Amino acid sequence: MHSNLSSPFRRGVFQRPRNTRWQLTLTAGLGLLLTTACGGRDNNVQGIPLPSPHPPPTPKPTYEVTIRRTAHGVPHITGKDMGSVAYGNGFAFAQDHVCILSDQIVKVRGERAQYLGMGPGNTYAASDFAYRALGLHERAGAELSQQPANLQAMLKGYAAGYNRYLEETPKDQLPAPCTNAEWVKPISDVDLLAYAYSVALTGSSYQLILPIAAATPPEVTPTTVGLPDREYVKVQRPELSQVGSNGWAIGRDRTATGHGMVVANPHFPWEGELKLWESHLIVPGELDIYGVGLLGVPAVLIGFNNDVAWTHTFSSGQRMTLYGLQLVPGKPTSYMYDGAEREMTWKDVTIQVRQDDGTLVEVPRRMYFSHYGPIISIPGMAEWTEQSVLTFRDANLENRTLLSQFLGMNQARSLEEFKAVYAREQGIPWVNTMAADRAGNTWYADAAPTPNLSPVAQATWNAARQGADPATTLIWQQMGLVLLDGSNKENEWQEVEGARSPGLVPFSQVPQLDRTDFVFNANDSYWLANPAAPLTGFSPMHGLEDVPQTPRTRLNAVMLTEVREGGASGADGKFTRTELQDAILNNRGMMAELLLDDVVARCTGQTTVPYQGGTVDISQACALLAQWDRRYDVDSVGAIIWREFVGSYPIGQLQNSPALYTQPFDPADPIATPHTLAPAPAEGEDPVLTNLARAVTMLTNAGLALDLPLGEAQFTPRVAGERIPLHGATNYDGAANIVGFGTLKSTAPDAEYNSATREVINSRTGLSRGGYIINNGSSFIMAMEFTPTGVQASAVLTYSESSDPASPYYADQTRLYSQKQWRPILFSAEEIAAAPAEELTLTGD
Repeated sequence: MHSNLSSPFRRGVFQRPRNTRWQLTLTAGLGLLLTTACGGRDNNVQGIPLPSPHPPPTPKPTYEVTIRRTAHGVPHITGKDMGSVAYGNGFAFAQDHVCILSDQIVKVRGERAQYLGMGPGNTYAASDFAYRALGLHERAGAELSQQPANLQAMLKGYAAGYNRYLEETPKDQLPAPCTNAEWVKPISDVDLLAYAYSVALTGSSYQLILPIAAATPPEVTPTTVGLPDREYVKVQRPELSQVGSNGWAIGRDRTATGHGMVVANPHFPWEGELKLWESHLIVPGELDIYGVGLLGVPAVLIGFNNDVAWTHTFSSGQRMTLYGLQLVPGKPTSYMYDGAEREMTWKDVTIQVRQDDGTLVEVPRRMYFSHYGPIISIPGMAEWTEQSVLTFRDANLENRTLLSQFLGMNQARSLEEFKAVYAREQGIPWVNTMAADRAGNTWYADAAPTPNLSPVAQATWNAARQGADPATTLIWQQMGLVLLDGSNKENEWQEVEGARSPGLVPFSQVPQLDRTDFVFNANDSYWLANPAAPLTGFSPMHGLEDVPQTPRTRLNAVMLTEVREGGASGADGKFTRTELQDAILNNRGMMAELLLDDVVARCTGQTTVPYQGGTVDISQACALLAQWDRRYDVDSVGAIIWREFVGSYPIGQLQNSPALYTQPFDPADPIATPHTLAPAPAEGEDPVLTNLARAVTMLTNAGLALDLPLGEAQFTPRVAGERIPLHGATNYDGAANIVGFGTLKSTAPDAEYNSATREVINSRTGLSRGGYIINNGSSFIMAMEFTPTGVQASAVLTYSESSDPASPYYADQTRLYSQKQWRPILFSAEEIAAAPAEELTLTGD
C-alpha cells in the first residue's frame, strides 16, 4: 500500500489493508494436537491428516485493487477482476458520497421513518409505504441470482468496498451532515440491486411515490399517519422542467481528424441522488472505461473507452401510461374492465415510525393495485372518489437488465458491439443515446422502454390530448403524461415478439439513425436527431413529430449545421475539440438571435409604459438591451433584462404563437421557424412594451439593478458564505448551457445540505429576491475525440467530485466552471502514471 497520511484526499481511511489469514478451526486444531501426541499415521484412527512441515500458503485475497486519485479527486481504479474493481469503486465512492447513498438505501428499503420520523409533511412515512408497496427490495432478493455472474461479483464487491469504508471510519468522523447518523450502516448486494431497480424508475414511478402513498379508498376514514400532506403531492415529468441535456455525436464528415467526437452536456441536479460521479474503471483485458455514473451504480452511464464514446439525454417518450378506472357503484375497490367487474388486489404494509422520544411504533396501511399497477391519488386533480380513480403501468418496474445494459456498453469494442448490447439487453431506462466510434460513425437511438399501444389506442389518445377529452388534455398539458381509459381492453399494451418484457416496443422498432456527419438531441423527440434525415412514422409514445421545437433544440441544430466564419465549426465546417468546447459553453441564446433586434427597434424612443395601474420607465432597459452582447456570460450586461422579458411568455408561445411571431412554425423548415416579431396591434397596449415593463418590475422587486452583470445576479451558494458567480441560461433563453434552481431529489436533508431557501419572484425564470440561485443544470460537461493513437478529452464536473463540505473536492470544479475552464481527462496509462496522485492499494475478502 502506498499512502500519504497528510493528503487532503481522505478522512482517516488510510489503514493497513486487511489480508486474509489462514487459521485453523477449533476442531481441526484439537485433531492435530491429538494426532501429534499419538506419534504417527498408524495411530490416526480418525483419518485426520498430519500437519505438513510447512504451513500452507496464505490464500490470495478475494479483492485486489489500486485507487489512484489524480487532480480534482478523480479516481482511476484498477482491479484484478470485476469484483475487485467494484470493491475499489464502492470504497472510493463512499469517501465522496457516503451520506447520500446510505440515505437512498434506507429509502428504497422503506425504513426512513424508522430513523428520521414522519418527515416534513409526513413524506418519509409516505415514501416508506410506497417503496414497500412497490417491493423493489423483495424483487432484488429473489432476482439477484438471475443476474450475470460478473454483475453478481460486482454488486458483492461494491458492497464490500463500501462497507470497508464504514468499518474503517468511526461514525463521529463521517462527513457532515451524516456524522454519527444511526442510519449510515453496512449494505448488501441485494440493497444495491434494489437501488438500481429504483434508479430505473427516475422517468416514471419516481414521480408517483407520494401519489401512491396518498391513495386511500373513500369509504376509509383517512388517518394522517403515513399519508402525505396534500401540498407535498405533486407530479411533474423531470425533463419538462428540471432535468434535460444536450448530446452531440460528430462523425467523420464533420471532424477535423476524420475520427468520431462526442459532446456530453447533461443538465442534472447538483444536489441529491441524481448527481453524477466521475471515475475510471480498469480490469486489464476486460474493462477500461472512463466517465460518470449514477450514484451507487457500479458502472459508467456517460463516457468512453478506447473504441466507443457516448452520451445521453432525457427522452421525451413515455415510460408509463396512466389509466382512469370507472369504479363499481358502492364498491370503491372494484372497477369495470371490458364490461365486467374486477376487484382490486392489495398489499398490507407495516412500517416503523420513530417518535419524538425515540421510541418506535408500528403503523399499518393497506395499499391497493389494479391489474395495471398501483392505485394513485393526485390531490386537486385526480383523487380517489366513489366514481373513479387513477392507476398506472410502468415499463421500468420490469427492468431487470439495467446493470447488464450499462456494463455491456462499457465493455463494447466497436459501435456494432455497442448496438448489439441494446438489442440484447433492452435495459436503457429513460434516455436517448448519441454514440460515435473511432472510425467516425455515429448512431442515435431512443431505445428506452416504451408502451406498445395499438394503432387504435394511439389515435384515440392523440385526439383526446388535443381537446377531445378534458381530463386527458389536462394531464398532458400539466404533467406530460398519457392518460388512457382503463376500462377498455383496447388500451392494454400489445405483446409482440422480440420485446424485453411483454407489452413493450422491441428494439428493432425503436427510433434510431446512423450517420457520418452528426446526430444530436436536446430533449425534444427523436424526430430531428439529424434535421437532414427526419425520423418519422413512430408511435406518439416515443414522442411527437412535426411539432414546434424548443428554442434550445433549435440553437443546438443551428450550431451543428452552420458553416461560416465565426460559426461553431468555423468556415471549414470541421469541428476541432476546442471548437466543441467553445460551442457548448458559448452561451448564445436562440430567443435573442430570433427577436432581440426587433424588440430593441420597438422600444427605442419609448419612455414610460402603463403597467399594473401605474407606469414603468423602460428607456434604460431598452438601451441596455441594445448594447447587450447577446450572451449569458458572467460579465454580460442586459442578459437579466432579456431573460425576464422572454420569461413573460409561456414556454409554448416561445415555441410557436401568433402573439409573438409573424412567420409561424413550418414542419418543412422546423429549425428556422417560427421567426420575426409580430407587429404591434393597431390599437391598445403593445404587449412587447408591456412585457418589457414587466421585466423591469420583476428585477426591481428582486432588488437587482438593471445594469447588473449576469455573474453578480446568478450564483451558487454551494460554499457557505460564498457566492460563486455563474454563467449559463434557462430553457426560456434558448441556450445550450442551462442552469437553474431545481427541487428534483428525494434525498433527506439529513443526507446533504440544502443550497438555499428562496423568495421566488418569477417561477418561470427562477428569479428570486437577490438574484438567480443555482443548484441544477449543466453537470458533467465533456468534449472528447478519438485520435489515430488514442483518446483526447476535456471535462468539468460543475458541482465537483465530493459531497463532503470539508473535502478539497467539494467546490474546486465549480470554480473552474465559473471561469469556463476545462481540465484534461487523463485516460492512458502513461498520462495517469505521470500525473501527481494519491495512491491506495486495498486487499480484502
